[in-house]
Amino acid sequence: MDYDTKRGQLDTGSRAVDRISNLPVNLKDLILERLPLHDAARTAVLSKSWRNVWEMQPVLVFDNVFFSRMVSGKDEQGQVSNVSRTISNILLLHDGPVSRFHLSVPLEFPLHKCLDADLWIKRISKSGIRILELSNETRVPYTMPSYLFSCLELTHLTLENCILNPPGRFGGFRNLIEVTLSRVEIAANMSFGTRLKRITLDGCTGIKHLGCQFNYQHNLIRELVIISSEGIDWRWFATTKKVHFLGLSLEGSSNSRKNITDLDKLLGNMPNIEELFLDKFFLRFLKPGASLSNRLTTTLVNLKTLLLSCAGGWDWVIIQRILCLIRSSPKLKKLHIWPELGVDRVHGTDSMAASRVEQYMLSPNFGNMILDQLETVHLEEVKGSRCELHFIKLLLASSPALRWMKISKSNTIGGPREELRILGEVTRLPRGSATAELIWTSAL
Repeated sequence: MDYDTKRGQLDTGSRAVDRISNLPVNLKDLILERLPLHDAARTAVLSKSWRNVWEMQPVLVFDNVFFSRMVSGKDEQGQVSNVSRTISNILLLHDGPVSRFHLSVPLEFPLHKCLDADLWIKRISKSGIRILELSNETRVPYTMPSYLFSCLELTHLTLENCILNPPGRFGGFRNLIEVTLSRVEIAANMSFGTRLKRITLDGCTGIKHLGCQFNYQHNLIRELVIISSEGIDWRWFATTKKVHFLGLSLEGSSNSRKNITDLDKLLGNMPNIEELFLDKFFLRFLKPGASLSNRLTTTLVNLKTLLLSCAGGWDWVIIQRILCLIRSSPKLKKLHIWPELGVDRVHGTDSMAASRVEQYMLSPNFGNMILDQLETVHLEEVKGSRCELHFIKLLLASSPALRWMKISKSNTIGGPREELRILGEVTRLPRGSATAELIWTSAL
């Protein structure tokens, strides 16, 4: 090949590289957004302009797609080495700010053997991190390093299967507004800061160490969800006056059922509550308070959505408390109850108990019940028991603004003939709303 031919090929290659390097910045951004993260990082070697664009990418996502590619065909040691080297190199090449860091570790990957993981947190703690999401699906919890507590710009924190052990001098995050913890152990007293507005604790332990979070005189929490987490201190709820959404589930958390507060006192501290989720364990272990009467002492004037999980069925106590909540919520628009409305599988709900529940719903106390703002009702796992039909009848007759009622039938209904019988009874029930639509569906 002569000199001119070689020179022409080199010139052609140079022009191609120049065309790529001279693309508009916004187009380069779009290209990087569509590339897998490890491929996007490699563009930094194309040219200085590409490196500058890469360094300004604010979002780093190491998800299941990333891990699948990194661990494919490798033994455990090779997996750890490849993942560790790749993430470390990407962070090394990325000198710009990182606003969001997402790490989703799959079940099979031994995160606890990855010694560089702490250094990743150290690196992003110095990059202005605002959103940190770490999902650890492995069997071994990951202990968050102390570098986490120096992320001063952090606004959103999501952790799964981790251990939080803040240093003794830690006084809380400065800008954190939302925290979601799943299967997290809190090992020492800590606060997420005075600006926190939303907190979810799902399957967590050691939440007793969050007492200082609820001691702020001007608590800003608007969304509070505690699910199957040990160590609830019911005194916390004295400071949750700004809560708009409350979710409480005591399933699997026996310690949190001790010294439980009563319904009136709990909800009386939340005058702004608009959405409420409770499970049957919470309803069952709640002190009676006003629930044995027809209404709460405190009217829930702002409650619009009521979500109730009654897995396993209703009994006499739960029926009373559900109806008490409904009658105490004059602006209720949405009611969703799942699963299992039937009363035949719960201890103490034999035919005599079922008859007692029916008589209670047919009493004069409910003859004048009007739910004039209730618009939608969803009842799941309906089996067609007498108690269920009386409850459906009560709601249909008392709801003049009802737009639809969806009934998801239980898979335990004995065949098409039985289903038609139940559906026939339901469709013949009188309705307070002439336009209410009745939707009969199969269980998912």
